[in-house]
Amino acid sequence: MIFVDTNVFYSVLVKTEFSLAARNIIMMPSKLATSATVLNELVFISLRKLCKERYGTKSYTEFRKIIASKGYEPFRDDMDLIFKLIEERDIIVLPVNNDLEDWKKVMIMYKLLPNDAMIVSTCLLHEIKEIATFDNDFIRVEPLKRISIIASLAISKIASVNIFNLNACVFA
Repeated sequence: MIFVDTNVFYSVLVKTEFSLAARNIIMMPSKLATSATVLNELVFISLRKLCKERYGTKSYTEFRKIIASKGYEPFRDDMDLIFKLIEERDIIVLPVNNDLEDWKKVMIMYKLLPNDAMIVSTCLLHEIKEIATFDNDFIRVEPLKRISIIASLAISKIASVNIFNLNACVFA
């Protein structure tokens, strides 16, 4: 089983320099997993970007004001696409490791930011040995093998569409 990090999902949904590799990772025949931590980051980052594009928000406070006044309705279709990607690819959403000592130990041992440490401790709890990510911080995590570029897979099952008013991709 391979754990999929936020930046891989984001690069499938939004055109980035990593989009081709991200699509190849998502199309791998392996079982894929993620966590609520990753989904939280993905939705937050995506909605912040959309809010900036649609309403000109520049700060977290401005973003919060838009959500407080308009709710998620202006982003409903975008959120549906995010969750559709997870559901259609049948990606397992694992429970996070709630052991605070494990989380703290991983943060300190591998010098990771809190969310990355939560991801690593969750992988270790579920005995996952591979992580698909473009984040170089995970190189320091010896128990995990980092998968970042898989070039040998065919991309014919993926169709380009316009998501978030950007060039993006989802399953056909």
